[in-house]
Amino acid sequence: MKYKVGNRVNGVINNITDLGIFLTLPGHRSGLIHHSDFGNNWLREKNRYKLGDEMRVVVIHTYKGKLGLSLSRVNDPDLVDPDNRFSKVTEKDFTEVLNKTSKDAKDEIEKLKKVLVDN
Repeated sequence: MKYKVGNRVNGVINNITDLGIFLTLPGHRSGLIHHSDFGNNWLREKNRYKLGDEMRVVVIHTYKGKLGLSLSRVNDPDLVDPDNRFSKVTEKDFTEVLNKTSKDAKDEIEKLKKVLVDN
């Protein structure tokens, strides 16, 4: 998987060092949440986490195949996720798109229920 700035992903902690927290991401990629992401609380914060914990992070930069991640900026609206199909929806059209997505999901659930009943 190729990661782009703004992608929100879940990762699993594989190492905690003085530099920060290293995560394993889907596609066997890894990235770093630099200690500066935690501000002045790094010494206290790093003790909250342990190997194997899952975290939701955002890709904040890519450089020579290395991924910079952030926990504090996951909800930053300035980091638009390029893979989120709602990213380019205007506020005016959002309700229409959301209703269509909901209807499509309900239709798919009904199809799956029918398949299960028929088997």
